[in-house]
Amino acid sequence: MWIPKWLAPPEPAEPIPAEQVKGRYYYWRKRQLISTYIGYVVYYFLRKNIPVAAPLMIKDLGISKTAFGIFFTLHDLIYGFAKYVAGMMADRSNPRLLLPIGLVLAAVCNFAFGLSSTVMVLGVLWVLNGFFQGFGFPPSARILSHWFRPRERGLKWGIFNTSHMVGTFSIMTLSAYWGGLYGWRYCFFLPALVGVGTAVFLYSSVRDTPASLGLPPVEEPWDEDEIGVGLSPDTSESSEIGLASVPVDEELAALVRRRVYQNPALWLACFANFFVYTVRYGILNWAAIYLTEVKNVSLVQAGLVSGIFEIAGLVGCLVAGWATDRFFQSRRAPVCFFSMLLCAGFIVAYWQAPAGNWQMSAICIAGIGFTVYGPQFLGGLMSADLAGKRAAGTAVGFHGFFGYLSGILSGIGVSALHAHFGWQGAYVMLAASAVLGALVFVPIWNAGPVQE
Repeated sequence: MWIPKWLAPPEPAEPIPAEQVKGRYYYWRKRQLISTYIGYVVYYFLRKNIPVAAPLMIKDLGISKTAFGIFFTLHDLIYGFAKYVAGMMADRSNPRLLLPIGLVLAAVCNFAFGLSSTVMVLGVLWVLNGFFQGFGFPPSARILSHWFRPRERGLKWGIFNTSHMVGTFSIMTLSAYWGGLYGWRYCFFLPALVGVGTAVFLYSSVRDTPASLGLPPVEEPWDEDEIGVGLSPDTSESSEIGLASVPVDEELAALVRRRVYQNPALWLACFANFFVYTVRYGILNWAAIYLTEVKNVSLVQAGLVSGIFEIAGLVGCLVAGWATDRFFQSRRAPVCFFSMLLCAGFIVAYWQAPAGNWQMSAICIAGIGFTVYGPQFLGGLMSADLAGKRAAGTAVGFHGFFGYLSGILSGIGVSALHAHFGWQGAYVMLAASAVLGALVFVPIWNAGPVQE
């Protein structure tokens, strides 16, 4: 893939003195994790505002559920495609540029969306937003893969992945407030302003790989006394971190082909992700509409319940990531299998919860969030583990593409099932997807990280 020179990774810097390595690593690892976390929170500000705004838009503009189903599906499909493209770019690009560029363009789409009123224009803008949203996770995955060792990625990726839930919870509750007070358009105007400001922060805070700062590869014993003076970031294959340190571009292409496209375990992880995301977005995208129309709760309560889905998922991510590192030697599939089976039970309970009892709906949706978000992030981590850090961007992009193909079921699929069979048809499909997702993890039960 051709990358313009201005977007390429920086050349490795001169190695810094050995006595400075430990302190620099502690500082920059913390800074990278915090920066990518904040950035991805705001990416979600710019795409999870629409589920809460949807009931207000239905009343104000007369948009049908079928139209929103199309919005959700096309957004997810283009997002998945963009995530795949961005994944290939991320392995060859400087995330300091790629990450904020996507955020600025998504903010522009949100602002324009808030100014629009016709269904066609709104649909086109939301699809464009989905494309630019795809440039959020792959650069973040590249950063995390280069700055944290495989044995610690379960917890660190789990911490990062809570940005999904913090972002969604925050924007859903804020959108319910803004929408009720000022109208649905402010659900898009205000996040757009936050997005532009955050993009400036990301450019000033994010860096590429340890080599770009003169640090040795993260796999080296940089936090041990035996760090030697003159340890260079380009003395071994494991240190080939950026494009600049790969002698021939075809070597990276061959590695990607072998570890990604010719890897049966990674393909199975991708298939499982299709079902995981069907559940995740089939619940989340329709939560506000379902709760206000069927469960007889207010828009503010619906926003709160939807936010609880994310907070429970935050806890689920941390528990799942910790469990894989602590009890399963960084094998992700066992935790994913049991989580998805439990998720199917919570989906049925949510569907059967009595109308008017928003607390019961909140408990059930919390269970779904707790059990689905572990597999959601562990599947992406598994793909990065299987591909290795040099191909991590492509792997997570490819994995994400399968996840967002699920928009066919979670968007148009849900609206079509609702039209023909009512909400019962939709929730039978979602419960079945959870079970199928669990079963796909069985053949890759023992898959673990590759040796870099």
